Amino acid sequence: MKDFQSGLFLNKIPYVRAGSGPNPIVVLNGGQAFVRRPTPARALRDAKRIARLLPRNRTVYILGYEPSPPADHGIGAIVEDIARILQDEIGPAAVMGISFGGFVAARLAAAHPGLVDQLILLVSAHRFSPAGRCSIDRQIECAWRGDFEGFLEEFGLVFRRPWLNWLLRARFRQERHRLHETMNDPATIVRGLHAVAGEDFGQDPTWLTGIRAPTLIVGGTKDPFFDVDAMAETARLIPSAQLKLFERETHMLPVERARSVAKAAKAFLELHPPRRSGGPYQAAAPP
Repeated sequence: MKDFQSGLFLNKIPYVRAGSGPNPIVVLNGGQAFVRRPTPARALRDAKRIARLLPRNRTVYILGYEPSPPADHGIGAIVEDIARILQDEIGPAAVMGISFGGFVAARLAAAHPGLVDQLILLVSAHRFSPAGRCSIDRQIECAWRGDFEGFLEEFGLVFRRPWLNWLLRARFRQERHRLHETMNDPATIVRGLHAVAGEDFGQDPTWLTGIRAPTLIVGGTKDPFFDVDAMAETARLIPSAQLKLFERETHMLPVERARSVAKAAKAFLELHPPRRSGGPYQAAAPP
């Protein structure tokens, strides 16, 4: 059983630390970290779910996002914040990005190759699928209007199992009268989504070739936000990447197939140990 401790990095980035082993793993959470109003209970619940996907003998940091981002909030600023945390607080680490967090993790690995030992993109890619991009645009429109019911409708069919989709929709119906209490401020949601939707990531993906870390991309063939083409393109452009696809699984692959995802992550991390062992970290020579 892991011990969980919470805190803030840079006086603004919430995190939960699980365990105390060597060779840390830094997890950049998905969009739910800024879509829902942050609470300690929700952060701990997310951390417990995510920690199950990773080896028990490693320290795991699950990072959220700035709760009140400035108006010019963008992915570049998020990347530089995470880089500072790694440089000043944690050190080089394996980095896993989940969904939205995958955008940040990939950019981090390309911009700061010396800080990322291994990279895992979980239900993520360097760009959305066409259907996923349309869904994000609709989410932004709903958030601007404060239409949280419409916003959550975009997630109505994210599970593979129909009964889980039914439960999710039932939960949304039960919460509709207090969504303004549980959802984050609309401006914060929009700024978070604009951080990744505000620029066309698929227009020039050549920046992926700057990623030097061994990379694992894990996704489902029925993911409505990141399709097989997007994930395959990401894997093709990263010099040392492998793609692990689960047939008929959706964006909720980490929930519905947690054990299988954990097995894939463990095998990848064991195959690609950290580039340092005990002594001072030596940055890899530039390509």
